[in-house]
Amino acid sequence: MNLLEINHMKKGFDGLGVLEDISLSVKEGEVVSVIGPSGSGKSTLLRCATMLEKMDGGELKYLGEAAAWEENGKCVYAGKQKKKEIRKHFGLVFQNFNLFPHYTVLKNITDAPVSVDKVPKKEAEERAVKLLRQLGLEDKKDAYPYQLSGGQQQRVSIARALALQPKILFFDEPTSALDPELTGEVLKVIKELAKEHMTMIIVTHEMQFAKELSDRIIFMEQGVIRQQGTPEEIFSSPDERVRDFIGKFSA
Repeated sequence: MNLLEINHMKKGFDGLGVLEDISLSVKEGEVVSVIGPSGSGKSTLLRCATMLEKMDGGELKYLGEAAAWEENGKCVYAGKQKKKEIRKHFGLVFQNFNLFPHYTVLKNITDAPVSVDKVPKKEAEERAVKLLRQLGLEDKKDAYPYQLSGGQQQRVSIARALALQPKILFFDEPTSALDPELTGEVLKVIKELAKEHMTMIIVTHEMQFAKELSDRIIFMEQGVIRQQGTPEEIFSSPDERVRDFIGKFSA
């Protein structure tokens, strides 16, 4: 079964179409990278898939359950309770970390499991410490975000997303705010997650990383999926535009 299914997703802002007609599906354990020039709709796709933005049209399903669908030319969303259940299926890691500055690392990670999922505090903390150990941050649990490097903050935000035990993780350019050295730290974590068969959709400009890690790469431009396929198919693409884009990053 597909973990995620998007059919004919459309989204515009102020009358301008950002997503024209996007259809894609993601199976369990699959790693999908989304590449393409700035302004092609990649982040909007993620925001619509995670219900941070409302679609204008199309269908959104998680594990076969409809989160949104079209009725009489309008996009209709599932009720509050159903949406809450569906949201538990995914986690989202932002490019700018989005940590609470006044919370410790531990509280940043345990806050949602305790307040949203009603996980007992002790269990949530045990889960958080285990994740921090996995991510090489065990000694930082009592630190505040401002005391951490960018790479450490991004690893904490990955731990925060994982603490909710999602079935699929979305990454919106997780290394774009980091310098090259710290980028390596975060990419290493994502590679480890891939080894554990975590289902992931990653919007990225890291071409070599996408090539090594992805089961499938989606190339977006001007609000449409221009091409998708295996890394081999995309990187030896007959499409001149795709080749030209990849060449700029690989040069």
